Amino acid sequence: MRYNTLGNTTISISELGFGASAIGGMFNRAEKNEALKTVHLAFDRGINYFDTSPAYGRMNSAYGPITSEIVLGSALKDMKRSEFVLSTKAGKISSLPPELNFSYHAIINSVESSLERLQTDYLDIVFLHDIEYDKGRHLDMALNEGLEALRDMKKAGKIRFFGVSCYSIEVLNNVIPNYDLDVVLVHNHYTLINNQLLELIPKIKEKGMGLVSASPFASGLLTNQGPPDWYPTSKKDLCIMDKTLNFCKENNVHIEKLAIQYALGNPEIPTTLFSCNQQYHLNQNVDWSEEPADNVMIENLCTLLEPLRNKDFDFGAYND
Repeated sequence: MRYNTLGNTTISISELGFGASAIGGMFNRAEKNEALKTVHLAFDRGINYFDTSPAYGRMNSAYGPITSEIVLGSALKDMKRSEFVLSTKAGKISSLPPELNFSYHAIINSVESSLERLQTDYLDIVFLHDIEYDKGRHLDMALNEGLEALRDMKKAGKIRFFGVSCYSIEVLNNVIPNYDLDVVLVHNHYTLINNQLLELIPKIKEKGMGLVSASPFASGLLTNQGPPDWYPTSKKDLCIMDKTLNFCKENNVHIEKLAIQYALGNPEIPTTLFSCNQQYHLNQNVDWSEEPADNVMIENLCTLLEPLRNKDFDFGAYND
């Protein structure tokens, strides 16, 4: 496992990070004991970065919307705190349906509650979660009250660094140059179907911000299992994916392997978050990350997936 420095922070971070959305049941049902073992295995395989959110969970998962934080906290409680990097998010209360509140007091209360659930006395990074949702109607509050709350939590020693997580390239192009953030989390923009992160990297580096790239499998679209029920796909999108998956099957290659290898192929991206809730899949992804990339097959897939190139899936609109 390789490690990189996260922007101008002092954080040394594994190039693969463990995204804890899957252990919250966001993609399929997660079994708690297996999830705990998967987190421990991730650490044993060299992953030192774990990311979660109080919104990663479903009503039918173990503890409802806060499942991921509770399970991750249980998994990490016996590990030496200085040996791993822990981030969570604030402002998004639930995912299905999305509910957001970026007011000053809501963010303070969210961070305090996350500290309890994660069984720690400090967080390395806190992101304001999905600030662009609901067609941007929360942006002003997030970038004023929300960031003010995180600055105060940093001064109080409750968090070390803070930033935003966001999908919208338009919003990120405005926020990155105009706000002082330690870290930016960008999801679904460096995958086999999207390379828009490349236009943001120079701006992020210019500001000295750390970069976390997330969702190398395009939130489940680039998998044999297929996207979860909340994914905003069309029949045409799924038809393209069917053809691509058939091509992978004919050539005896996993689309997930090519997806993770592509996502790790840019040395300017310090860390990439992926998510799983089973030890088998954890080992599989780490093993694939350590193999030489199959660049010819990656190019073939990119050609097949070209109709989906840089499509805006508008994840924040599915409650309209």
